[in-house]
Amino acid sequence: MFSIDDSMNLSLAETPDQKVALTFENPTMQDFFRKWCQFKNVYEKEKAEILAIEDEDKRQVELDKLDATQEEWKLRAMGTTIGCHTIIKKGTEGNTVRVYDLT
Repeated sequence: MFSIDDSMNLSLAETPDQKVALTFENPTMQDFFRKWCQFKNVYEKEKAEILAIEDEDKRQVELDKLDATQEEWKLRAMGTTIGCHTIIKKGTEGNTVRVYDLT
C-alpha cells in the first residue's frame, strides 16, 4: 500500500462501520478496480452455481475451469500478457500522474 501511495494519489477514509475506503484519483486505477469488481461479481455467481452441482466429478471439473479463468484474468490484469503493460507514476510537478503504455 505504501508503494501504491507513493506512485499515485491515494486517499484513505474510515467509514462509519469501521471499514476503510480507498479512493484513487487516477482513471486507470479506477477502471482497473471497476473491472475487477465486475469480474469478482460474475466469478462469485458462477462459483455458487457450480457448487450447487450434485455430481462431484462434474462440479470439480467446472471449478477447475472457473479457477483457470480467474488466473487468466489476473495475468491479463497484471499486465503479464503481451500488450497489457501500463505503468502509472506520480509526476514530480504537483500531483500529476503519467501513464506509460509499453506496448
